[in-house]
Amino acid sequence: MNDTKYEKIRTVTVNERGQIVIPEDVRKDLHLKKASTMVLIKKGEELVLRKEADILEDLEDTFWKGVAQHSLENAWSKEDEIWDKIYQEQK
Repeated sequence: MNDTKYEKIRTVTVNERGQIVIPEDVRKDLHLKKASTMVLIKKGEELVLRKEADILEDLEDTFWKGVAQHSLENAWSKEDEIWDKIYQEQK
């Protein structure tokens, strides 16, 4: 196991159709209601169950961080070219 701090641990049973029931107290804690959309992620030998909205938010953050990094790299690259040009002109 990793260093995650566990707040609650519950045992659930997989039925013949592969379904599980999320215990009521956990559903309440996470504000899960009927028809809430969840995302199941297989990570090694673990299953991670997350709210779809949280996954979408993470993806959006990752996307914008990537865009910002790409923009910054382009800006630095152009700035280096400008400084190189100025340096060459002063020789």
